[in-house]
Amino acid sequence: MNMKKIFLATAVAAIAPAAFADMPVIDGVGKLTSARVDSAYVMMMDINTGAIKPGRDREILLTPVLRSSDGNDSIVMPGILVAGRNRYFSHLRNNNLPAGEMMLRGGSGEVYAYRFTTSWKQWMDHSEVLFTTTCATCCDAPEVLSVIPAVRHDYGQPRLEYPLMNVALTGDSAITVEAKGSAFVDFVVNRTELKPDYRGNRAEIEKILNSIDLVANDPEAIITDITIKGYASPEGPYDNNVRLAMGRTNTLKEYVKAECVRRGYGLDPSVVGYDYEPEDWEGLIAWLETHEIDNRDAILAIARDTSIDPDPRNTKIQTLYPEQYSYLLREVYPALRHSDYTIRYNIKTGIDVERLKEMLAVTPERLRPVDFYLVARTYPEGSADYERVMLKAAEIYPDDEEAAINAANILMGHGDMDGARSYVDKVGKTPAGLFTKANYAARRGDLYQAEALLQSAVNQGYAPAEDALAEVRALIARDPVEYLIKR
Repeated sequence: MNMKKIFLATAVAAIAPAAFADMPVIDGVGKLTSARVDSAYVMMMDINTGAIKPGRDREILLTPVLRSSDGNDSIVMPGILVAGRNRYFSHLRNNNLPAGEMMLRGGSGEVYAYRFTTSWKQWMDHSEVLFTTTCATCCDAPEVLSVIPAVRHDYGQPRLEYPLMNVALTGDSAITVEAKGSAFVDFVVNRTELKPDYRGNRAEIEKILNSIDLVANDPEAIITDITIKGYASPEGPYDNNVRLAMGRTNTLKEYVKAECVRRGYGLDPSVVGYDYEPEDWEGLIAWLETHEIDNRDAILAIARDTSIDPDPRNTKIQTLYPEQYSYLLREVYPALRHSDYTIRYNIKTGIDVERLKEMLAVTPERLRPVDFYLVARTYPEGSADYERVMLKAAEIYPDDEEAAINAANILMGHGDMDGARSYVDKVGKTPAGLFTKANYAARRGDLYQAEALLQSAVNQGYAPAEDALAEVRALIARDPVEYLIKR
């Protein structure tokens, strides 16, 4: 019998293991199993010596080798020596078998159940089993007959990349903006009349009017509300502070309203309103929390104690800590007599796309989600400009689910899975959101999560999810072990 046919391997199989027209046969090897079992690698096979007849003075050594696909890691398994009659008894007499090697007598008909087990290593996820066969005699040097790829393993999580489905941005609610500030308008003691030229009032009033000027002259702004809120400091009777705060703030409001008419803003006078806070305890508390004075914590505890009415609260601080109270009265209380103003305005809608592009470059926060979409659509989808606009929309509107879908898709398309993660968490449970989450899971190799998400999208009638679901299920059902020989 030709010795090179005992463990058959064609030249093509040995050189190009991926191109098997017909699976090769390794004589005597049957019931081959090579697989991961829990956290172990197990290989089992039957060696039928009746099919292996090396000749009286020859022996065949079959050595299985488990090797990583990149060739960097390997495990040489115990070999099986099938010896002809004379070689068999020679080894028995001389007791010279290598440690761990099993010897069988060729042609005897014995069937040996070979089993090898070792701990599973990560590199085994992508690995192969090679059968190396070597022939030897008593006198000649061993001759390698063949190296046959027998098994391929692919236990690594497969990754599936199906199409990225961007969505239209539909958010079209008007953008409301607030401009805020504080002015320190002085009044004559115990009086509510406004004297514009009293002390530094002219400059403080101009703070309010200049802020209104900026908004009123903004071509994209529509003022909807101007509110002035006046505050008094905690000293003095509370009832009188109510009268002063209310009266002074109303006076200031009326002055501002008249100035808006004089300057020709064209505002409805009703948009100018006022509010007041008789005593600014919150302002006092905020100052105490950020500054150090003697007995600060005790004074702060009193200031926070709303179970005490305002007048007794102020008196308690003055009585228990007179030195610190004098300091507060002189250095802190004047700043608590202030007028805060808020100008609320909407950004006009229906602006042409070229103006939207100008606003995007300077004030992107003024664009609605739908405005970003209008700008993005002027560029080819997938272009750098298109992606820049969509990513800016997601930045300006971090809670917009549609913007998050597009941003996640863009980053996944560039392979930035870590960057995409923050947006994937925000895409919501709409069909398009579920599809995006599933795409992310599939690209990370979590096919089971992708399957569940796609099924939910299919249940909601989302057609693109149907083909993706079929692909995911096909990958899940695949056999991670490929046998390259007849077994």
